Order: sequence, then C-alpha cells, then structure tokens
Amino acid sequence: MMNPVTLTMVDGVKVVVPDSLEQITTYALREQQDWFEDEIKFLRRILGPGQRAVDIGANFGVYTLAMARLVGPGGKVWAFEPASATARMLAAGIAANCFDQVSLQQCAVSGARGSAQLHLSANPELNALQPDVSASGETETVPVVSLDDCITDLGWRDLDFVKIDAEGEEANILRGGQRFFASESPLVQYEIKVGQTMDLGLTQSFAAIGYRAYRLVPGLDLLVPFDPSMPVDDYQLNLFCCKPDRAATLAEAGFLVTDPLDPQAFRKRHRDDLLQQRRAVRKYHWRHALASLPYGKALAAHWERTVGTGGSAEVEEALSMHAFSQDRAMPAAQRYAALQASLALLLAQCERQPAYLRLASLARAAREFGARVVAVNALERLAARLLQMREFDPTEPFLAPGPRFDALQPQSGIGPWICAATLEELERSCYFSSYYSGERSRENLENIRARAMGSDEMKRRLELLNLRFGSTR
Repeated sequence: MMNPVTLTMVDGVKVVVPDSLEQITTYALREQQDWFEDEIKFLRRILGPGQRAVDIGANFGVYTLAMARLVGPGGKVWAFEPASATARMLAAGIAANCFDQVSLQQCAVSGARGSAQLHLSANPELNALQPDVSASGETETVPVVSLDDCITDLGWRDLDFVKIDAEGEEANILRGGQRFFASESPLVQYEIKVGQTMDLGLTQSFAAIGYRAYRLVPGLDLLVPFDPSMPVDDYQLNLFCCKPDRAATLAEAGFLVTDPLDPQAFRKRHRDDLLQQRRAVRKYHWRHALASLPYGKALAAHWERTVGTGGSAEVEEALSMHAFSQDRAMPAAQRYAALQASLALLLAQCERQPAYLRLASLARAAREFGARVVAVNALERLAARLLQMREFDPTEPFLAPGPRFDALQPQSGIGPWICAATLEELERSCYFSSYYSGERSRENLENIRARAMGSDEMKRRLELLNLRFGSTR
C-alpha cells in the first residue's frame, strides 16, 4: 500500500490514509474534512460517553474513530477490518488519537467461523468476500467470525450501536448473528446500495427478527419509519433498524419518530393557527423566520408587495411549516409532519408555476427531507435559468438553496448571491464528492469561483480536481 498521510476531520479526529488522490477516503477527507454520508453527522448527535459500538467494515476508520471520540475513555468500539494493509493504517489512526477504547479485530464478519478469500480492490472501501462476478485481481486469506462468536469471544453485552458496511456480506452477517440480535438491542446502520444496485431484502430479514427499518431525515436529524413499498431515493446508501425498546429510547431523546403524523392534518391545524394569529405560530411566518436573515432584510419590502397581491398564500404556508420543522424545541413527529407538508406544497407549486425562486425553496426542503433526487432536479432547473436565460425574480419569499447562504451577506447583489448559492448546493447535492464526478464538475466549480462566494470546500474541490486531472488554466 502507498505511503500514509494523516488527515484531520471536522471533529478533530485524525485518520491515517494512503497519500493518493486515487483513493476515495483520502480524496473525500481532503475535500470535505469529513466523510460524505449524512449518517456520520447523525451519529455525532446520538452517541455519547460510555456507550459501546461495533463497526463492521471499518476500513480506514472514519466511523470507528469518530465513534471512539464520542464514547470516550469510558466507552468501547470494536472495529472489524480484515484487509491487512488497511488494518495497519487503521491501527496507526487509533494510535494517533490515543484511543485505548478501540479494539481492532483484523478479521471479516460473516455467517460462521473459518477463513475466506478477501478480494482486494484498488479502493479498500470496495474489498469484498463475495465480489462482482467480473472482479479480478489480488486476494488475501482472512479469518472470519460470526456475531454470535463475538458474544463469547469479546464478552459483548449492552451494545448501543452497530454499523454494517460489508459490500454485500450483510445477509450472511445476519445469518451468523441470530443469537446476537435476539439477546442485544442496538441501533443498527446497514448499507443497502452496493455499486448501482439497491438491495432492500435485508429490511425484510431484519423485520423477521423484530428490527423495524428507519431512514434518516438529514435536515432534521431524525429517524423515521422506512416503507420499502415506496420509491427509494437513488442517493439512499444506508438504512437503520432497531427493536421497539431502542426505538422508544431514541424517540424519548427526540431522535426518532415511531408513529408519523398525517401531514395533511398537521397542515390544516397549522394553517388554522396562522389564520387565528396565535402567538405560538406567528414566529414561523416568513416575516420573522426569513426577513431577519441578511438576504431577507434586503428583500423584505419587495416580498411584502408581492404577497400583498394574494398569489403567494401557499408559498407562505410552505415556508411557515419549514420554519416550524427547524424548531428543535417542538416534538419530533410534528417537525417531520411539517417538513413533509412543506415539501408537498412546494412540489405542487413548482409543478404548476415555478415562478420567482420557488425552485430554491423546493431544493432546500427536498434535500433536508432526504428527497435528494428532487433537490438535484430543482437545482438543475434553477441553474439553467440563472446561467442560460439569466432570469430570476427574488420578489417573493424563498429559502436559500443551502443553509450556508442563510448567513451570507449578498454584498454584490442578490443576482450573484443566488447564483452562487444555487451552483454550490447543486455541486454538493448532485455528487457525494468530486472524486466521482471528476471533470463533469469543472465548469460548475469554475463558475462558483468566478462569483467569489464559494465555500472553502468548493475551493478545495476545484484544487483537488486540478491536482488529479491537471488545470485547464
């Protein structure tokens, strides 16, 4: 394996990785100073000191090390990484952080104890016991254990969290963990997308042993019930599951919704409260929630004139419910219903008449809801208007496409500001990383740079693109 380099994530954790921009983890950490999955940010909210976690498929340790920091010296993290070269770097990362609470297990987890051939990929994230039939290349013989073995071997009890990212081995891991899943009651995060394939069969297997499936609503840091009969967003990589007792604990802490409310019923109640001018909901009106933001202050007078004509009532309602959804003091089920209703209203408005900057509001609500495909489509449509037709009308209240722009002053005018916000959020939403998009991101990133309002991450994306493929300047 290549020479190592130590990179620091946003939480201060040091990760040792190969010093190559051809490596997914190295590239993503240099670009974002974090892993690109929303789930790791959620874990930073729900894991705490003294808890006990397991990372199956630890790789270089972005989850392992983040979890170790959260559980602290009084907690414990068991990290399973079978590839010898990758495990050596993970061991170096554990040492770099002085994490005595991490136990590195250099073995694979599957259905039964033994040994197996691990097929090695150029990117260790894709190493697999059962590779794609077209796979070829190096293999390594590795020891294999089951979760049931680990109950005895490692003295497991009262585990709080298990992450399973085993490149298609999940069904075998479940088969070898029947006693484990019966006796323990952790929150489980598991991968459902391998390459371009979405596999939801594991949700049924977990359901058969009493583990209900949930998905993360990234903009609310909430887990909500997952319905496999509904269309799944193409960007969905992972799901969660747990037993009712763990769900009740998470729900009490405000991190999980067990029984979602009817969004239409919530919408009616909220609308009635607004019409009656109840003080409790007036703070969610755009005059309070948006007009106090830097861009809102610049546009509030225009917004007043537009809404005064009476054609923006549903948009105002959608914005009010979005503001409600962001209020962490409110019950989780109500926040989720509010965001769901807000998204439905904005979708309907943009299908009928995508005027003003309604597409910006739709993109923001959709991304926060976890409807990432909807967000990307809205941003692409808005970007086309801004760049090709140079057409936009900011005189109706709207949400900034991404949260960073809530606090960013539109010093050069609303036009450059909304264009920069749209392009940046499109880049961030369309691709998990510019590692995957490559040259397809260049034009967008150069457009962001030209407007001089891009984030440090966008600057790093372009710099890394130039380092990897060469500059065009």
